[in-house]
Amino acid sequence: MTVLAVPEATQNPQAVMRRHAKSFSWAARFLSATARRDAALLYAFARTADDLADEEHVGSRHDRMAAMQELHKQATWAAADTPLLQAHTLAQQVGVMLRGYGVPDAVLSTLMESLERDAGPRHIESTEELLRFSYGVAGTIGQMMRPLLGAPPAADPCAIALGVGMQLTNIARDVLEDAGRGRCYVPAAWGVSLQTMSAPANNAQRALSFAALVRLLKLADDFYSFAHKGMSLIPRNNRRAIRIAAALYQGIGHKILRLGADNYWHGRIFLTRAEKVRLIAQTLLLPEIPSGLAVRDVWSCDLSHLTSVPGFPFIRT
Repeated sequence: MTVLAVPEATQNPQAVMRRHAKSFSWAARFLSATARRDAALLYAFARTADDLADEEHVGSRHDRMAAMQELHKQATWAAADTPLLQAHTLAQQVGVMLRGYGVPDAVLSTLMESLERDAGPRHIESTEELLRFSYGVAGTIGQMMRPLLGAPPAADPCAIALGVGMQLTNIARDVLEDAGRGRCYVPAAWGVSLQTMSAPANNAQRALSFAALVRLLKLADDFYSFAHKGMSLIPRNNRRAIRIAAALYQGIGHKILRLGADNYWHGRIFLTRAEKVRLIAQTLLLPEIPSGLAVRDVWSCDLSHLTSVPGFPFIRT
């Protein structure tokens, strides 16, 4: 099995983004042509790596990890001055693109290593572990997206925060799907387990499990709030797209909260087309710089060990 066995991602990255990133693809329509092309390349690459970590039907874990390592190797194959047309695979194209934007190799390595560690059953134990995981698989994507959007390095912390917030929303939305793979990303320290989160046995367990989802989504809101502080650093031609992406992801979390525990375990919650249109319209009409936003729970947990994570923004000094 090789990375080249995933032809869809290689042949048409924008089609991959439209098919799988249903919320972000709406926002991507507002990107400049160059940013939209580059974001699609990055998404298709990350999707390929994520599928190798997640999709057991693709092959044995050994074969999938070998393919992921090959993907990583190809992404570090060429220098930034290599013409993009000479990069024959998706991974090579992404590697050339990221180097051209000045993204450190360590950021891509952190993404790939985080996905490799996630290839199998996993039970998150603490808030710190949750945030470390979310940075590894999504905050790094924010770091890679930042230069694609034309934002300066000063925007890195906010770009990371947006990636982490989106990942926390994904976790809240995908509890049942993750449980099917033997994974629970809601921290055990919050008083829950894979069993109670995926199939609460009684009203008490259901209340406890949904309370954990509320906590998770409130934490996500704090990361979205932090991310909004950096929106003004994104050039105007791409800023609308990222504001819309944040609003759509955050809207998924708010819908989970609005529907409540009685509806959560009936199936995956998603935004309808009408809900997306409404959120996009509201976002375009709102002031660009929200006021009165506070970061709360982000500071309430012990993040001292995260000082070893390159670029992690939420360290008080």
